[in-house]
Amino acid sequence: MAEETEKKRIPGPRTIAAKLAGALEQCLEKARETLGRRTGGILAPLPPPLRVGVAFSGGRDSMALLEAVHRFSRSKRNDGIIGSVFALHVNHGLSPHADEWEETCRAFCEKRGIPFSALRVKVDRKGKGVEAAARDARYQALASEAKREGLDIVLTAHHLDDRLETFLLQWIRGSGVDGLAGMPSIRAFGPEGVLLGRPWLDVPRPWIESYAASRGLSWVEDESNEDTAILRNLIRHEILPVLDRARPGFRRAAGRSVELVTEAATVLHTVADDDAAKCRDPRNPRAIRIEPLLALPPERQALCLREWIAGNGIEPPARSTLAEALRQARETHSDTSLTIRLGSSEIRRSRGLLVLRDFAKPVRDTTRVVPFSWNGEEEIPLGLWGGVLRFRRALPDEDGFPGELLRTGPLVVRPRAGGEKIKLYRLRPSRNLKHLYQAAGIPSFERDGLPLLWCGEDLIFAAGLGSEVRKLLHPDPAAPDPDRWVVEWNPDRPLFTGS
Repeated sequence: MAEETEKKRIPGPRTIAAKLAGALEQCLEKARETLGRRTGGILAPLPPPLRVGVAFSGGRDSMALLEAVHRFSRSKRNDGIIGSVFALHVNHGLSPHADEWEETCRAFCEKRGIPFSALRVKVDRKGKGVEAAARDARYQALASEAKREGLDIVLTAHHLDDRLETFLLQWIRGSGVDGLAGMPSIRAFGPEGVLLGRPWLDVPRPWIESYAASRGLSWVEDESNEDTAILRNLIRHEILPVLDRARPGFRRAAGRSVELVTEAATVLHTVADDDAAKCRDPRNPRAIRIEPLLALPPERQALCLREWIAGNGIEPPARSTLAEALRQARETHSDTSLTIRLGSSEIRRSRGLLVLRDFAKPVRDTTRVVPFSWNGEEEIPLGLWGGVLRFRRALPDEDGFPGELLRTGPLVVRPRAGGEKIKLYRLRPSRNLKHLYQAAGIPSFERDGLPLLWCGEDLIFAAGLGSEVRKLLHPDPAAPDPDRWVVEWNPDRPLFTGS
């Protein structure tokens, strides 16, 4: 009964074709406005006609979308909106029929004169499900090809049913508003200014089925779409039909709810972005000030922290991780105490700041004792230290180590053991490294990764600070000595300083 009711609500083929074309036009106009604002502000003229890519799997939905885009580009309705159309097919190699699908897609495009790119990817699960891993590989390939072809936007054929399936998936997983909002109609796609567009998010699946049939399209069927061991397929084949029977036509109402969640997510991001801007440390883009962060209402603290993390190109962590970071920010006051791991990055504390940095795996101190001989080399790689020592000739007016001292050595690089001192300035006393690092604004979590250069029993260079002045030679204008050398530490990643 529910299916018959739904079928009665499907408009005629001409009406559907017009509605699909209208949704496509609206999405592309929104993309042009977005691109125009990027280049010249609100009053900037619209950009030239778009170079449009279509993610083309060969399934019914993507085939219908490519057909609609192709027809729109050749119609009178296309008044400088679409300049060119490209089909982008990703071959995951997961199905024994993958190569057949690729040839079907190629033939479809050749018949219509649409440029076609077949992108072969390797799906690396790395602890993910097959569906998630394939999606990541697919989007990465599409973004790379869009950059190579100079495309403005890549379109996908996601529709209203996909949107509802995603909403239910994220709801089951306990996602927040970002996850529940799921699919925006337009978003940035990759770092090169390309957009990702989903023009049919408000279009029910039966409309697309009707459109594909009316155009006589022949598409491929992915056998994995019938596997209800995959949660999305279970929702599609067993849960949505039950909801159809319980409340015929529920999709439209549910779609409005998802749209409202999307609007709420947009508002929350705006608030969180403003909060993050106020809390961000002006001297350090990857640091946020703890005091104004904790002064926010509790509900906005986690949102602010999440927005700051995402703004640095790092996938935001789970809610529990954000809560733990905030707890540690409130309850710990030592730079060495607070540590929150975020994949290949971590959050540390330094002088009232939370700092994002690349995660450096701790190594045993004994593995970082590096004896070496120096014979004029410009660089000495230090392996696990994550950088190189550089040796350059001192400028005519610059202090430098005597070459003979460095050549005779013996030289060895060691980590701090505690209690070391160095004299950096001629008119000041030698000082403990701990105090010098504090004065330089180098937090404790960076210090263990800084090498110390010893010549025999003497500490002659401390990375991040400088050289032992009592071992340096003054330049003598009357008797210039070219055999004077400056030692520098060049780490693989930038050193954070709170100064």
